[in-house]
Amino acid sequence: MTARMTAAPEPGGDPVRRNSQAARARIRYSRRDALARFLGTLRSHGHHVHAESVAAAIEAWDEHGGDPAEENCDAVGEVVAVALAELGHDRAAPENLEVCPVARQAISATARGYEDGSALALVSDSLVAFAMLYAQHLADARTKESALATARSVFRRYFRDESGLDEDLLAASLRFSALHQRVLGGPVTPFPVLTDRQQTDADWYLTHCLRFVVAHEYAHVLLGHGTAAPGVSSCAGDPGWETEADELALRTVLHAWRRHGPGTRLHAGLGALLAVVVVHFSERALFIHRGTTHPPATERLDRLVRSLPPHVALLVGQYGSTLMGLTDRAAHFGAGAAPVPWQPVLDHPRVRRQGIWLDHRDDLARYAEIQSHAPHELVAALREGDARHGTAVSAGAEAVLAGRTGDGLRLWGLPPRRVEEITDPALPLSFWGLLDEIHTTLPAVPHPAGRLDPALRAATLAQYALMEEIR
Repeated sequence: MTARMTAAPEPGGDPVRRNSQAARARIRYSRRDALARFLGTLRSHGHHVHAESVAAAIEAWDEHGGDPAEENCDAVGEVVAVALAELGHDRAAPENLEVCPVARQAISATARGYEDGSALALVSDSLVAFAMLYAQHLADARTKESALATARSVFRRYFRDESGLDEDLLAASLRFSALHQRVLGGPVTPFPVLTDRQQTDADWYLTHCLRFVVAHEYAHVLLGHGTAAPGVSSCAGDPGWETEADELALRTVLHAWRRHGPGTRLHAGLGALLAVVVVHFSERALFIHRGTTHPPATERLDRLVRSLPPHVALLVGQYGSTLMGLTDRAAHFGAGAAPVPWQPVLDHPRVRRQGIWLDHRDDLARYAEIQSHAPHELVAALREGDARHGTAVSAGAEAVLAGRTGDGLRLWGLPPRRVEEITDPALPLSFWGLLDEIHTTLPAVPHPAGRLDPALRAATLAQYALMEEIR
């Protein structure tokens, strides 16, 4: 997020927050430490340009005096908790809810309730990055610099059903970013060039989007969905629970908008739409497939539209249909999928110039191509690699492809406790962290740096992708 939404309290300044179980759980996690570990991994694997970018981000945080995402998370959490309390949910109070940004995790959000009544909501960096990508393209389409241009835009939207979105650029940017998310565990997001006014609107859309996400996750805790034991994650996949959480989240977003802003009711409605779209994208495009934990996105969109005032509902429905279609177009990585449009995105005159690292583009292209191979082709490639390099990857891969995921991981050398965690679909999973574990447990490979060569490494990645898809 580029705008700071409200002033956040000093870390540790409130003894109630500091002493709650949720606060203690949040303090134990450091996004900076997670990225610092990722930086070490990048450097060890030779991704020097990518490493420089991560190092620059860490340095900027240190100069700032802390992680700026923590401040925005505090602001979102406080507004959501106050709004829920004002809507009559007595357990929802600012001191009971902590919101924590999480680095290098799938596009996800979750919440956990604790015995002392506190709750911790976790929102991944990737979710925020993709939500901002949608938000910026939406602001680019809607926000004009003059009244005449605004009137023309409204006319095209209402009477010609023209969204004003650069649909090709948005679909290509989503696809470009999704491949990085699938392979490296974090997106590379080519944002469009915006005016200051457009950026402000994009920040407002993102604010309401994150409020909806946090309110939806916290609603599961407040409504007792699957929380028989403290610390149980939300979004357990029950359609009725998801509908209840969506309804409460939308009421929360609209109430929060009336009390705190920003923008108009349309900003709030479109922000809620982006929350639904980003979840749809995560369930379609991820390299690590966690399964579908929500009802179909079209059903969620229909309910959202029915719950909004007519003038807001019309535009939310129109933009929702367009964004769903673009998402489906960008998220297909199976057999026969179109190549990722590297150069057209980077060379596009309306994409912000920034240090987007592409020293690894050949590896990523290979991973994408291998993902479209049939299982028997992958097993054959792995057997050939085992024979050539003296490794023992293929036996575990065959077990995974036969549906014996745990057996495959044990054959790859992972410890039993970690196998249990990986095969539990209720737990979030870090792709890169697991890949490192697999690599360190595989037999030694004759390589100067002790790493798998690119072809065998790509095949290992592909096996892991297939393992996740059939979980």
